[in-house]
Amino acid sequence: GAPQNAEPETVSETKVETPPAEPVDEEVMYRVFSGEYLGSEGELQASVDEYLEAAMLSDDPEVAQRATRIAFAAESWQQAAMAADRWAVLAPESVPAHESAANAMLRVGDYFGAEYQLTRILEILDDSTDAWVLVSRILTLSGDPVQANDTMDHLAEVRPDANPADVNFARSQIFVGLGELEQAFEYARRAVEAAPDRPELLTWTGRIALNLELTGTGIEYIRRAWELDPDNHDLALGYADLLARNGEEEKAREVMQEMPQTPDVMLSRILFELAAGKRADAEALFSDFAGFEWDDASEKAFYQAQAAEALGMSRQAIAYYEQVTEGKRLLASSLRRAELIALDGDMETARAELAGIRGNSEDPRAREQSWLTEARILREAGDREEAFNVLDRAVTEFPASVAVLYSRSLLAAELGRVDVAEKDLRTIIAAQPENAAALNALGYTLADQTERFEEAEALIRQAYILQPEEPSIVDSMGWIAYRQGRMAEAEEFLAR
Repeated sequence: GAPQNAEPETVSETKVETPPAEPVDEEVMYRVFSGEYLGSEGELQASVDEYLEAAMLSDDPEVAQRATRIAFAAESWQQAAMAADRWAVLAPESVPAHESAANAMLRVGDYFGAEYQLTRILEILDDSTDAWVLVSRILTLSGDPVQANDTMDHLAEVRPDANPADVNFARSQIFVGLGELEQAFEYARRAVEAAPDRPELLTWTGRIALNLELTGTGIEYIRRAWELDPDNHDLALGYADLLARNGEEEKAREVMQEMPQTPDVMLSRILFELAAGKRADAEALFSDFAGFEWDDASEKAFYQAQAAEALGMSRQAIAYYEQVTEGKRLLASSLRRAELIALDGDMETARAELAGIRGNSEDPRAREQSWLTEARILREAGDREEAFNVLDRAVTEFPASVAVLYSRSLLAAELGRVDVAEKDLRTIIAAQPENAAALNALGYTLADQTERFEEAEALIRQAYILQPEEPSIVDSMGWIAYRQGRMAEAEEFLAR
């Protein structure tokens, strides 16, 4: 679907990079190039055939990895299993390779092969909790609770030193994924019995109980988790929220009062009272906030500013953000202060603040972010032309910044300047051929604003190969199908 505005790290690395080296064997190169061409033409099955041949001929795990990705995108599961198995052979310590092989094998009913791949994952990750959780997630794809449980039995037999708490936790996760909550609760309960001092197991079991509408049981498990780890910020807040939603507001407040009263906890307490409809209490806490002493004055001011924002006190928020004079919150505070000044109607001062960041900082990230923030506040104020001009100047200073190029491309597309949007996105793609966000943005722009549908589809399909589960890309697949009149296909993608 329509590309989203994003910070640099959500698009790709900040700077453009050199593409990976190409395979050198002539036959492999021929198959790879043929596969890429067929994929760009929308002939995914033919592309899978070529890439699988390349993978079998090559000793390069990256070729097998690419073959696996394309086979998954084409939903050619037998070939995906072959490609992923080849990848796992060539990269025996790669967990993603074994994961892909197990996934594909489960889809074609090869449980024996999948079990081998899962065993390798457990070996590589040394039977860690994360390893067993990953195995459970893969087995959930089978859609068959009996087969999944049988496979877990076999895995537990061949890994006798595995922690029974982890094994039962994994089994519980399988049944949650399959919608069998009563079975999930039974295995979760066993996990807790095996390791009663692990808060994450207690929390998991409590959540399942709550979903089974065993409210008292769920609260009890989460209470036990909280008592084991009372300084866990998220756990304490979750427990307080659960108490509040079950009519125990005073007990919820007690839990929050027992937490270490750090600036972020004070903010959470204020947000809690606002959510409970107790604005007067929230304002009282906000007043108390000023009297608390913390060694890090900038950290305190940052959270006071956020609390002021939550209370709708924008002028006070601006003043508190100004008090953040050092530390890791400084840049974020300066940028947010400028945004609030703009929202308060003083665009001139806001832009001057951002220009000041650029003039007073030698940090490239601070300068880059100030340009992006200035463009954003102008765009949100409806002045897209001036926002575009700002990004023009940003590109002059940061010609290799993916974030700046991507932002200008989106704004150019909004303004109907397809040529600029295309130039910026192709600059990104030339340096980062697997930048799915840029591929999707360019494909969507061409599909939406031109009639270059075949070219648009090729770009969107490349993005789809890279990220077949990304909603915006799936939406673009539906949109290009719609634009070309393939209504049944469009409906299928858009329904997904």
